[in-house]
Amino acid sequence: MSKELFEQRTKEYFGDDHAEYLESLKEPCHQGFFLNTNKAERQDILDLVDFPYEESTYDESSFSHSYDNIGKTIAYDLGLIYPQDTASSLTTKYIDTENVKTVVDMCAAPGGKTINILNRLPKDVLCIANDVNHSRALIMSQNLERPGLDNVIITNKDCSVLADQLENFADIVVLDAPCSGEGIVRKYPEVFDSYSLERINQLADIQKQLLEDAYKILKGNGQLVYSTCTYSFEEDEDQISSFLETHSDMYIVKIDLKSHSRLEGTVKLSPLEGTEGQFFCIMRKNDVDQESDISYLKTVTDKTLEKFISENLDLEEYYLYRYRDTYYMSLMPLPDLGSNIIRYGIKVGEMKNKRFELDHDFYRANSLKGHYRHVYELNENELARYVEGYELKADLKDAYYLLTYRNNSIGFAKCVNGTLKNKYPKGLRRVI
Repeated sequence: MSKELFEQRTKEYFGDDHAEYLESLKEPCHQGFFLNTNKAERQDILDLVDFPYEESTYDESSFSHSYDNIGKTIAYDLGLIYPQDTASSLTTKYIDTENVKTVVDMCAAPGGKTINILNRLPKDVLCIANDVNHSRALIMSQNLERPGLDNVIITNKDCSVLADQLENFADIVVLDAPCSGEGIVRKYPEVFDSYSLERINQLADIQKQLLEDAYKILKGNGQLVYSTCTYSFEEDEDQISSFLETHSDMYIVKIDLKSHSRLEGTVKLSPLEGTEGQFFCIMRKNDVDQESDISYLKTVTDKTLEKFISENLDLEEYYLYRYRDTYYMSLMPLPDLGSNIIRYGIKVGEMKNKRFELDHDFYRANSLKGHYRHVYELNENELARYVEGYELKADLKDAYYLLTYRNNSIGFAKCVNGTLKNKYPKGLRRVI
């Protein structure tokens, strides 16, 4: 019955375009990627994309493709591209980037929208990316490491707990809400396994509470980006209308984009627009004087680690933190968010059996790139061997080296007697 129910409801969503929409579900899914311009310039990235693609008509940083192995390309290894449907990428395009210092992404895993919004904002923005599911939060941490995003705290908290900690904190709150998934049935037909009106109403209740949490986190004059990958009125237009009725100090920032949304200023895309399904809108809070009552992490000192940092980086100021057995670094003060933390900024390394192990993340951080004292540029053959896990011969003094390819960070190695000992994580190694 679930598929029949869905087809019945699409008549309401798409009206005269209903039949055309159902036909579009027989076509291949839209595949896309966007450019990580936080790490490199647009053309420099495109020069390394070695598969066919087409620029999106919606956004110059988003592209369509039909390549099946985007995760096994050099551009992906270097953190220069991220796979994401164009409609998903659009959710952050229309934000106002002026005077933004803090971002909270409430349901952020697997991390695509976090990466995308940080691409559009100044590099000194602090982002807190959260997901209530621990395993998904761990995957998000790995996904944010590759593009070198280091001004990020990754948390694994219930959103109501996060809202209590971060009241009036964020200039932008992103809520990509859990939803019934009507917009991705072409890609994930298993959506129908749990599809029902009861399920839609249950999710609408969850979304309502999440919007309240988002409102609590949002500063005066802040922007709230709400999105789902469904067409359901209960989860989209009606959800927003109800929220605005409750909060008279919020209003829609109108997006002038032709779509099937029945609420003015909001956007609902589908395969009829050449994308997968996505609803999104931006709301703004009136400018009121509100203070955030938040404490900041206490820094730690460690003579051995500080000696290593001074020998390997040219940094005048940094903040060193310890959470459990792991050391983290940031170039800005970070708020203390208590427990359920996956990552605090740049992961330097951790203590294992009374021995310190340097982390791959430390050599992928964009903000540190210009500060490493020892850098070695790989040629194409050396890059292939490094990614496969081999040692490399190099006439270099003994030291730790940031390894780059076409000036893009890929990882690090320790040079001992003319041999670069491979430190590329075993889980990332592959044959190029």
